[in-house]
Amino acid sequence: MALVVISLGAVALVRSVDTSSLVIGNLGFKQDATSAAAQAAEQAIAYLNANVGTTLQSDQTAAGYYASSGDAIDMTGQSGDPNRALVNWTGASNCTGCIQPSAQISLNGGNNTARYIITRLCSAAGAPSTVDCAVPVGSALTGGGNKGVVGYGKEKIETMVPSSQYYRIVVRAQSARGTVSFTETIVRL
Repeated sequence: MALVVISLGAVALVRSVDTSSLVIGNLGFKQDATSAAAQAAEQAIAYLNANVGTTLQSDQTAAGYYASSGDAIDMTGQSGDPNRALVNWTGASNCTGCIQPSAQISLNGGNNTARYIITRLCSAAGAPSTVDCAVPVGSALTGGGNKGVVGYGKEKIETMVPSSQYYRIVVRAQSARGTVSFTETIVRL
């Protein structure tokens, strides 16, 4: 009887260790995908820097760039709202009406892949002077001055570069075992 109880305890211990190893492995793959997403976001920022100017005032769908904020885009595909556009992250040919991300990027020797979408945080495409765009707090549009600035002594006045824009970069990275990670980065150029 004691031998049976000890055997059952040993089997339970082995299963527990095996499950823990799987969980730790999955966490490692998730961190690997998140690291790959950071590398893809850096490539998206490089795209923005290389195309500053009038190019970014209109959609560049082949590059995964959209000149408006894209509030009606379901980035992860999990909202279930039929009024929101889906993103064709996998490159499926039967995804009608889907938003197209960038071309697939291979990272870490091909073990990870990623795609990104860049949206300019403006109400519509066009020159920044003709559409409503997100502006920093304390900028000329909110009254300027030293509002929101922490400091002692002389007043500090924050100046805004007239052509600066905010961009949202959403990256979907996939690593081994199909682990997927989404990241979102906001940049100002």
